[in-house]
Amino acid sequence: MSIGLRIILLIVALLSGAFIVYRIRRSKVRLQDTLFWVFTTVVLALMGIFPQISFTAARLLGIQAPVNFVYLSMIALLFEKLLTLSIQHSKLKEDYVELAAELALRCKDLEEQIDKLKQDKE
Repeated sequence: MSIGLRIILLIVALLSGAFIVYRIRRSKVRLQDTLFWVFTTVVLALMGIFPQISFTAARLLGIQAPVNFVYLSMIALLFEKLLTLSIQHSKLKEDYVELAAELALRCKDLEEQIDKLKQDKE
């Protein structure tokens, strides 16, 4: 792995770590998301500091170049995040439909109560 890629990995790890700390201080990120990004930052930093990890993993997996292992591992991590976000999105859509139905039922019930009060008043 070239020294340039190692430097880029370390810079990205430092920048993402600083950004995570900034977002945590502003309370703009959930704990689950924080753990994912901290893990990703640590993985990037470890691959930048210890390139032997990439060489060994690439050799064990039959990948021709360690840099390809770095790309593959980042794609795998982002794919996992995408899957997690997709699941959360589906759950939120279900909750949204349920809340809309409940709101519609409550509005109908209130309208019936208002009509009943109007009739009793007359």
